[in-house]
Amino acid sequence: MTHPFSFSAPLQLDSRALEDCIGLDQRCLNGFWSARQWQQELSEAGRLCLGSWAEAGERRLVGLSSGWLVAGELQLMLLLVDPHWRRQGLGTRLLNALFNAAAEQGCEGVSLEVAASNGAARSLYEKLGFTTSAKRRGYYRNGDDALLQYLNMCDCKSRTDNRPD
Repeated sequence: MTHPFSFSAPLQLDSRALEDCIGLDQRCLNGFWSARQWQQELSEAGRLCLGSWAEAGERRLVGLSSGWLVAGELQLMLLLVDPHWRRQGLGTRLLNALFNAAAEQGCEGVSLEVAASNGAARSLYEKLGFTTSAKRRGYYRNGDDALLQYLNMCDCKSRTDNRPD
């Protein structure tokens, strides 16, 4: 579904966005994280959480990306895009903003886990340059395997610096 209006540039979220994050989590993952987990994600040091809002009509959080800064690496925790806002580049925009924020804090790589059956996410991560480094068999409750993926942001930057505008 395309929309006649756009979403905001990704902004750092804080505890004022708690209810909005819980709502987006409900729409995307049926409440994967508890309110307490969201509060920690939005307030603890070493965590980045960026969100985009619908810019017209009802003000609504339509996407977010979050990660933890650990030992010079960003561990991607969540990428959520409202089901009505998917396939418009919002996920890529959120991830790039998160990667840039992490790079500003000295991170050189990004790691993540993705369900082997999540073709849409795997396609996005592949497009961004992630490679699979390992597999955890039966990792998820439903028995699905987790693929461990990694992106060296230095390699990514060198690939994109020479692209024409």
